[in-house]
Amino acid sequence: MMNRRGLALVALVGVLFLSACGGQSETVESSTSDAMPAAFTDPEAAFANPDASGEDLINGWFGLLDLAGGEDGEVATSTEEVEAGMAIVRPYLDPAFTLMRATGQRYTAGNFVPLDIAAFDLSDFVVTEPRDDIRVIRFFVKAPGATSPDAGAVMSDEKAPRIVVARWDEGLGHWVMVSYANFNRAIASICEQEPIAVSGETPNTSPEDVALGTSLVEQWRDITTGASKEKVRHPANQIQLADGQGWPAIDGKPIEWAPAKAYDFANVGVALNGDLLVVSYDAVVSDLVMEGEQYRDTASPRMLTYLLSPEGKWELIALANFNVPKGVPADVECVSVTS
Repeated sequence: MMNRRGLALVALVGVLFLSACGGQSETVESSTSDAMPAAFTDPEAAFANPDASGEDLINGWFGLLDLAGGEDGEVATSTEEVEAGMAIVRPYLDPAFTLMRATGQRYTAGNFVPLDIAAFDLSDFVVTEPRDDIRVIRFFVKAPGATSPDAGAVMSDEKAPRIVVARWDEGLGHWVMVSYANFNRAIASICEQEPIAVSGETPNTSPEDVALGTSLVEQWRDITTGASKEKVRHPANQIQLADGQGWPAIDGKPIEWAPAKAYDFANVGVALNGDLLVVSYDAVVSDLVMEGEQYRDTASPRMLTYLLSPEGKWELIALANFNVPKGVPADVECVSVTS
């Protein structure tokens, strides 16, 4: 467990590193080392290292969140406090930055409000490199006591997945976050505190960018329903589901799925920076089956991150799907609602 201002202790369970270069893949076992605490205690140095690993970047990110939050055990109570934390993190956000939470909150680089993190454990890293200067990072976090200041909410202390895309910015001389999907959920409100209002800039997205992002969602819809067989996933792509499943899997097995009968979407948000594009939206997918489980047909968020290939094709490098299976897990007790 990592506490505020303390050293990072990172539990790396089944770490998998895959490189897309030349179609080769390599598995690297990793363990806790001095480099991991250093990335947390000196996040600026971690982000300034062009050879930083995915684990280092995430430790550095949580170090930034630590700096952006209040003192240990204290919750931000004013707009000024929250916006001061926003300013600490903002230099490390790509202009295309999009963050989506299971709560439905969607942020861009100009209005991102960091969670106030008190302690956390990181585990189960899977890192791929679509290009030398891009990391796609999947991992799990357990962060008891985390709060969302602008939502006035306390987040669950259960282990939950994340999927992140980071890019090295040569001009800035450090890594920046491009997209970030947080699958944790809110479990309670902060007592006697209303959500804190903050200011922020919305992205200046052109109609052309919106049209491009919408066309990519339509393309993915057609693939999901079986209407198209087009290959759009980059060899180093990663997928994360809300129930914890993700690909590439540690055992190397491909996704087993059956096409959905219908796929409707709304509330499309698009952020574009050069050859990286992030599109987020709400989707209602009917009768989709993955790994033998049928998924719910209620609206749930999606976030797709694309990289433009040298040939001019937009390739999917990261997919976050916040939908969950219809069935109740076998280890969950049934609760009677009758008196």
